[in-house]
Amino acid sequence: MSNDDTAALTQAIERFYNAIRDKNAAAFEPLLTSDVSYGHSSGRMENKAQFIANVLDPKTQWKSIYGANQSNYFSGDTAISRHAMAGENARDGKPGTSNMPVMMVWQKQGGAWKLLARQAFKF
Repeated sequence: MSNDDTAALTQAIERFYNAIRDKNAAAFEPLLTSDVSYGHSSGRMENKAQFIANVLDPKTQWKSIYGANQSNYFSGDTAISRHAMAGENARDGKPGTSNMPVMMVWQKQGGAWKLLARQAFKF
């Protein structure tokens, strides 16, 4: 893939995490496939509607959230990003941090990278 694809994917991941931080449901529309499969480190799986509803839940607030130490791999119109979902949050008012390994599968649709699948896991 080109440097343009690498930059576009990195920007899509940044917009994805910004949408989580900002609890901006509309910002997910250009970033998620209609049939996205979103896996949490607990094993819970969510579809698009469930994922967005979970992001909007006021129990968790993110001060910062980003993909650290990204490694991106491309195969045609598919990209795999491995990174750590890192940041500071508060759950039920209790401060916490995240540094969780994640694998995301992105698909290029209409010239834009969209999240097809995501799986987080615990060490």
